[in-house]
Amino acid sequence: MINIRQEHISDYDEVYRLVKISFATSSHADGTESDYLNEVRKKKSFIPELSLVSENEERKIVGQIVLCQTIISTDDGKQITELLLSPICVHPDYFRQGIAMSMMKRAFAIAKDMGYTAVFLCGDPDFYNKIGFKATYKYNIYHVDDKEKNAEWSMVYELFDGVLNNISGTINTQ
Repeated sequence: MINIRQEHISDYDEVYRLVKISFATSSHADGTESDYLNEVRKKKSFIPELSLVSENEERKIVGQIVLCQTIISTDDGKQITELLLSPICVHPDYFRQGIAMSMMKRAFAIAKDMGYTAVFLCGDPDFYNKIGFKATYKYNIYHVDDKEKNAEWSMVYELFDGVLNNISGTINTQ
């Protein structure tokens, strides 16, 4: 039985170690993911209510997810605040048990209740497309680093269908 709850400051050290262990198996990792998470927590864009952990039966943290604010700079000069998913991880001993999906569902439900409408990320399309993420360029929203305007790795999940239909612009998820 997995319990998903809001992360507490007292969890930070355990989550730091979890992120290190979890990303150690990833071919896309560079070893700075734990430090990146610590930096995210210091920013104004950090939303404590959207920083969640998963605990196993022994109350050991085996997963974490963070959604923080990001900005879409629209072609007509507006700034729209939405969410960025970064990072998310699960302990290797708990891979393929639906924990990441459960954390996303919980975080997305909280985000909807808070009034957010979309979640962006940079990641592996083979994984995130299965969950319902789509390339941002399909919505005329381009990652600032997407010079060819066709990056499959820049993705978005609409929390409400159609919310991005009349928006075009740029997103910087860094």
